[in-house]
Amino acid sequence: MIRIKDNQPGGKALSAYLSPLAVWALAFGSAVGWGSFVMPGTTFLPIAGPWGSVIGLFIGAVIMLIIGLSYCFLMKRYPDAGGSYTFAAKVLGSDHGFLCAWMLLLTYASIIWANSTALALIIRYLFGDIFCFGFSYQIAGYTVYMGEVLLSVAILAAASLICIAGKRFSAFIQILFALLLFGGITVCFVTVAVHRGGFDVSPAFSAQGSPVSQVMTIVILAPWAFIGFESISHSAGEFRFHPKKALPILIGALAAGALAYAMLTLCAGMAVPDGFKDWGEYIAALGELDGIRGLPTFYAAKNAMGTAGPVILGIAAFGGILTGLIGNMLALSRLIYRMSADGMLPGQLGALNRKSIPARAILCIAAISAIIPFFGRTAIGWIVDVTTIGATVVYAYVSICALIAGVREKKRLPMLYGAVGAGISCVFAAFYLLPNIQSRSTLASESYMILILWSVIGMLIFRMLMQRDKKRLIGKSTVVWIILFCLILVVAVSWINHTTFDQANREAEQFGDIHTALAEKAGLSADHDLVRQTNSHIARGFGEFADSVRGNIMIFAGLLLGSLALILSIFSVIKKREQVIEAERLIAEKNSRAKSTFLSNMSHDIRTPMNAITGYTALALKEENVPEQVRGYLSKIDTSGKQLLSLINDILDMSRIESGKMELAPAPADLIGIIDETCHIFDIQMQSKPLTYTIEHSGVTHRYVVCDKNRLNRILLNLISNAYKFTPSGGCVSVTLRETDATEADAGYELCVSDTGIGMSPEFAEHIFDAFERERSRTVDAIQGTGLGMAITKKFVEMMDGTILVRTAQDQGTTFTIRLRFPLAKREDVHTPEDTAAEEKPDFSGVRLLLAEDNPINIEIATMILTQEGFTVDVAENGKLAAEMVEAADEGTYQAVLMDIQMPVMNGYDATRRIRALSGSRSEIPIIAITANTFENDRAEAFDAGMNAHVSKPFNPDELIATLASFIHQAK
Repeated sequence: MIRIKDNQPGGKALSAYLSPLAVWALAFGSAVGWGSFVMPGTTFLPIAGPWGSVIGLFIGAVIMLIIGLSYCFLMKRYPDAGGSYTFAAKVLGSDHGFLCAWMLLLTYASIIWANSTALALIIRYLFGDIFCFGFSYQIAGYTVYMGEVLLSVAILAAASLICIAGKRFSAFIQILFALLLFGGITVCFVTVAVHRGGFDVSPAFSAQGSPVSQVMTIVILAPWAFIGFESISHSAGEFRFHPKKALPILIGALAAGALAYAMLTLCAGMAVPDGFKDWGEYIAALGELDGIRGLPTFYAAKNAMGTAGPVILGIAAFGGILTGLIGNMLALSRLIYRMSADGMLPGQLGALNRKSIPARAILCIAAISAIIPFFGRTAIGWIVDVTTIGATVVYAYVSICALIAGVREKKRLPMLYGAVGAGISCVFAAFYLLPNIQSRSTLASESYMILILWSVIGMLIFRMLMQRDKKRLIGKSTVVWIILFCLILVVAVSWINHTTFDQANREAEQFGDIHTALAEKAGLSADHDLVRQTNSHIARGFGEFADSVRGNIMIFAGLLLGSLALILSIFSVIKKREQVIEAERLIAEKNSRAKSTFLSNMSHDIRTPMNAITGYTALALKEENVPEQVRGYLSKIDTSGKQLLSLINDILDMSRIESGKMELAPAPADLIGIIDETCHIFDIQMQSKPLTYTIEHSGVTHRYVVCDKNRLNRILLNLISNAYKFTPSGGCVSVTLRETDATEADAGYELCVSDTGIGMSPEFAEHIFDAFERERSRTVDAIQGTGLGMAITKKFVEMMDGTILVRTAQDQGTTFTIRLRFPLAKREDVHTPEDTAAEEKPDFSGVRLLLAEDNPINIEIATMILTQEGFTVDVAENGKLAAEMVEAADEGTYQAVLMDIQMPVMNGYDATRRIRALSGSRSEIPIIAITANTFENDRAEAFDAGMNAHVSKPFNPDELIATLASFIHQAK
């Protein structure tokens, strides 16, 4: 059993209070209202006669029970407020839940409106015009009196106060008046039967059609007759017993409802006033009768019991009205409560009071309902007609939910009655919506329009909900809105058919009247054969015209639905493609995260031993009396180590670029100085190969620009190193920089790196800038590389908003041309190597550092390099010890802390945060991350933790000393 979590403020939830008898009273009272006292004379008997109606009503009750099985099955799984809405939302999704709830809102509200105005209608029949006083007006032919409006508002107020007064009190009132309803009907039926000496009513069926068709017509009315029996599902969370016991109660409520309808129908058929041969003549003349004779059920009670009869049946009718109001108010308020908890409606609207009652929802229902009586019974009748369609939609949803839940749980019985219930609901909907299937099921044209407007308003409300839906619970199902669109389309077609037929009949009558008047002027009587034939021809002609228009409309609707089905099919294909793309994107993101994690771990694990290799090599090369042969070995180790580090940096840079985490760091720089500094690195290599190596930048006028020096340096290194590697001895390599144009703010430059090397094939040249691409040949295979250099170069150029072009041919060499544009800078803003050389080398004697490092080799290397520069170094083997040493030391003891990140006991981030939390100047001590965690997010996390700088392992001693000098200089 699944309990749905409440989302009400303060953690309030609905409390259990309903006994089995109270649940029966809710179901029975909501299903059997004022209509059971009126419908026998206005609908049941004219359609199917007494026994045809009784048989049809009991078959309808059985059909409703089949749908009720789905309700009971789902209540056991979702025993909470909301009923059909909750079932649809949990089984099919929130979109379907909204559509189901939207239909329920109008359905339950319209039943409340019908019951609240029915009291005044019945009083008109029984007591005359006693409430027909005050201001009056007409709407759609019905006269609205202020006295009757006040009576309707009074009964609404009474019902809402009963619902708010207390749960047990409202349950008691519901039980009392449900028993009075059923008891009063039973007493009248038995008395009428005894008075008539049995149940002999003739004729048993109506004269319209066959008995089978008459019975089936009554069966089709079952959703209207029994709607409300399912209202108990909205209070399933308030049962004082397990919901699995709800089925016998539901059976009892439907049986009682069918009996009540049957007894009242038979009463109306058994009591025939004097002057009428049988009930058929009596019912046919109802429109001409007024007073109690105009209500066959009440006339039967008076005929059998005298004055007491109408009083007893009146109490029963009042019980039907009051139980209908209370039952539907409770159901609608619980639906609003659930929708508010789910964010479908404002939260405060469904809030519970201290008695665990959604009082605001009940008051809101009553306030809106109090406006409706001003529109009169005719307009209310149009709205009430819509409830049948709303009920069939809801019943279909509940049956489908039971079917799907049965499939998921592999239970055949729910699958069976779920499928049968869904099929029955679709048949009901077809009879109510599709024109010309069954004339008895045709609604008023105004009812169709109301349903269309309600559906369109639902779409607008849903759109507003989607804009507010931050959890993305709704807007996932296209099927819901296809269903709603199809419903609007079918209803619109039915409305057009209905109005077309009505208009054709009216026009035919008008033309017939005109023709008859003209014939009388010509001396022909109205019953003359020629006049009758012509009038018949006119009527037939308009009827054929109407049928033609209706047929064309049906063809149009069919084509539109077919096109919609095709569009839906195409959309489903597109949706599947999008889902595949989305799945691939998620897999790619997952792989990307895995790759980033792998590269981060690989970088850390490789850089740690690389730090030892490069560090010890650098220390060994500084030693005196090292044999030249050994020094040569060390130089080769140093070169190989730097090459390996370059390969690692290429891979990491490519990963940063692909993830969008690589950013430029532009600053004022000397462009010619960058070219000279970078290009002259290769002087010795070029001479030793040997290669003719030239550098030309005489065509540059504006040498000071704002650019990312490191990235530009990397571009040059990649291009020149490639030219060196792929150019045989005796060849030429040239680097040329020229200025193409200039303005006051910026200048354009063209950088060319050319060689006379082996060149590239046309096929490979097309992929030169693709990652991991290398041309395969004996010459190239002997040259080391990752195939990332040119891809990184192109990315850097594009980040600078530049372009790079390649011109190459095999055995003829290659030329790379880069075009860039940089903002101009001033000479005084640029820090040049000459400026650095002019600065006095700092003296670090007496400067004490704290080194937080857990690797013994790294400790030894760093300590030796730092002590050679004059530093005094203390060591902490983990972050916790480092923080404690800073905390224990006097202020000013340590001028800086070199902090590793990955350490036992406490990592570098937490250690930094602990130091920053200290009091005094110790919290401001410079902390420099010296770590193998070199990704951009690692740098960001270091700065977020409070570190001042980030130096990557294996560290460059000069970079580390320069970083320390900048912070120690600032401190001084």
